[in-house]
Amino acid sequence: MRDLETGLAEDLTQTDTGLSLPLYVDLDGTLVRTDVAQELLIAALVRPRNWAPVLAAWKAHGASGIKRAVWDRDGFHPALLPYDETVLDYLRDARAQGRRIVLATAADRQVAEAIAVHLGLFDAVLASDPGHNLKGAAKLAAIEADSHGPFEYLGDSAADIPVWRAAHRAGFIRPDSAAQAEMQATGDRVSLVTDPAPPAWRGLWKAMRPHQWAKNTLVFLPLFFAHLYTEAGALALAALAFLAMSLMASGVYLVNDLIDIPADRRHRSKRFRPFAAGLVRPVHGVIAAGTLMVSALLLGFGAVGLPFGVVLLIYFVLTTAYSFALKQYSTVDVIVLSLLYTVRILAGAAACSVMLSPWLLTFSLFFFVSLAYMKRYIELDSVEDDDKLPHRNYWGAELASMQIFGIANAAVSLLTLAQYINSPTAKETYGADDILWLAVPMLMFWIYRTWMWAIRGKVGDDPVVFALTDRISQITLLAVVTMFVAARYLDFVGFIQ
Repeated sequence: MRDLETGLAEDLTQTDTGLSLPLYVDLDGTLVRTDVAQELLIAALVRPRNWAPVLAAWKAHGASGIKRAVWDRDGFHPALLPYDETVLDYLRDARAQGRRIVLATAADRQVAEAIAVHLGLFDAVLASDPGHNLKGAAKLAAIEADSHGPFEYLGDSAADIPVWRAAHRAGFIRPDSAAQAEMQATGDRVSLVTDPAPPAWRGLWKAMRPHQWAKNTLVFLPLFFAHLYTEAGALALAALAFLAMSLMASGVYLVNDLIDIPADRRHRSKRFRPFAAGLVRPVHGVIAAGTLMVSALLLGFGAVGLPFGVVLLIYFVLTTAYSFALKQYSTVDVIVLSLLYTVRILAGAAACSVMLSPWLLTFSLFFFVSLAYMKRYIELDSVEDDDKLPHRNYWGAELASMQIFGIANAAVSLLTLAQYINSPTAKETYGADDILWLAVPMLMFWIYRTWMWAIRGKVGDDPVVFALTDRISQITLLAVVTMFVAARYLDFVGFIQ
């Protein structure tokens, strides 16, 4: 009799501490920081051929049908997902205690089973099938039917509230505001708590890459070379153009990062980007990108003017085509990248109603082709000769070719500048045009120094960002600008003209 009472007491103690409770774990936002279904949907919709099947699945089965329709066995890599290490450690401890562990998720069954196989921690999987979305009350019913008694559940959001309330013990992983309120009401049934997820706006701001807005200062170049920098109206229009280009560029960066999530997770540094790391849900990125792009177009057409708005629209079309398709083609992607920089100069000219010099356009095209090849050189430097750059049609063995093409285009840009300085156009525009010759060795120094640093691995991921943040580059740029201003104003006749 005493042995029976002792056994019952031990069973009750184990149930209270959770040692014998079956453990049910949510997937999206809990086991992984991202939403897998949203990522698969974006990856599917990038290809127009998938639109019809996804629409048909939605009409037939709703959300659960879409989850199955976007499943891509070949394109899904469970090992690359941003898992929550705290949750994984908790599951490993539970496994060591001999507890039954079940992945209970509203994600599609194919996805859930692939993740379960990869981790090797789960005894069973409860997931959605076409026509049956395992979320909220439906998930609770499935868990109760599977557990046949008390259970523990780990979740993250308001959708998990019905399950938490029925659970004997409840874990709250990066809880949202509704989940935090529920956690307070749960009391001593709480088994595991992690810090709330950081606000989405922080990750979005980082993904918008405001530091890249410095590239949009190119819109001021037409104003500078037309010597309109003393006119307040022209400066105001150029500033508005800068803002519109920055909003559009940030929207495109968000779209590009959403598309590149799988490739970024394979990259040594890009895997820390907000979407790749799971710091921001894909749906938030889609909403933010749409808002930024629409705002940019409204500002461009409404405040700056029709010509600028048209150029801004061309920039949007070109950069979208690059993000969705053109970046996959070698050489084409480099030319498009250089054109995107040149379009910024065109945008500045359109905003200020300035006629662009063909000399400036020619120089910028060759100069930015050189920087685009430098960017590819930097990315390719970490790839083995017989390996391919992810989502790019470049191979490691082509590294030397990237260097040759880049330096050759840089040399042509310098030659273009020298020919301009020796042209009648320069002599008519600058009273002391001979001063401009000093800009040639300065730019020569910067270009070849930057290429040397790229070869040494000191430039970083983006040569343009390096040019704008490196102290020597800043001094060189300031010196070149000073040469052009001095050549314009040192001669009084030139100043009057």
